[in-house]
Amino acid sequence: MPTPILRPAAPHEAALAADLMTAAFPREPQDPILTARRWDHPRDGWSHGRFIANIGDTPVGFVEWQHGSWALLPERHCWVEVWLDRAHMDEGMLAYLWEWAEDSAAAAGAKTLNAACGEDEPEMLRVLAAQGYERHRTEKVWSLDLAGAGERITADAEAARDRMRSSGIELTTLDRWEDPDRFQKLHELNELTRLDIPHTGATLPQTIQDFMVRVGAPNTPSDRWWIALDGSAPVAMSYLSYPPVRGVVWTALTGTHPAYRGRGLARAVKLQTLAQAFDLGVPEVRTDNDSENAPMLHINETLGYTAQPGYVSFVKRLRTGALR
Repeated sequence: MPTPILRPAAPHEAALAADLMTAAFPREPQDPILTARRWDHPRDGWSHGRFIANIGDTPVGFVEWQHGSWALLPERHCWVEVWLDRAHMDEGMLAYLWEWAEDSAAAAGAKTLNAACGEDEPEMLRVLAAQGYERHRTEKVWSLDLAGAGERITADAEAARDRMRSSGIELTTLDRWEDPDRFQKLHELNELTRLDIPHTGATLPQTIQDFMVRVGAPNTPSDRWWIALDGSAPVAMSYLSYPPVRGVVWTALTGTHPAYRGRGLARAVKLQTLAQAFDLGVPEVRTDNDSENAPMLHINETLGYTAQPGYVSFVKRLRTGALR
């Protein structure tokens, strides 16, 4: 097995990293524009390590680790990702990259590593198990065929708008909401609903500045960001991610204020996003939910989504002096 040489990724190499990630996991292509934007707008207080793996002059892999402020993470959780071009897939090389990534993250101060891979990545599953990573959660993935379900979704979305209107709730998009405090209110709702997502480790707060980066991203235009309003208060929201160059359209977030749950708001706003995607000619929309998120799993089933291979998350707690 040739030993790959890893070097820091230059800021202008986001497109190369996106190409390598796509070659490593073709069923989920990575968009070069969105990858570059993520690199250009790091989250407040977060640290990153990004590396290109070469065999000779040929890039074959990409390694990344990232973590929030250690002051907010007593167990020093760090997300680690390893991507190896399937044209160069070799389990020995994959294990080497994971070991290298682990050492790099540990040198940055990590004590707990978080990783994930697809349920349909047998090499990755074997290597992670051999490296001592323990399975932690399963993330379900669902796909909705809009070509076949679009007309039904459109009718359901219209009925949901009528039902919400009769109960005093307005469904609208961010670009039509003229409240001068709309971004602050939406940020507050976002922070509240993020706490509902099952997670490993702490859910770190997102600053309003980081939230505005997401609001202004090219994959989440404001005319496709749906909100449920009770008077001037946003009480639910849902929006899709539309990759500008390549990739599948995904539900980026659906959430409801705790005081308004059980009234069908999450389903109503999600229906608006799906009907809009159908009007735009999108053939498929995917969504993902933790296996413990029963309410959203139920919504997906009633909307006609079908199950796809999901993702498995892993945790590895490093021993003191874990550097090899």
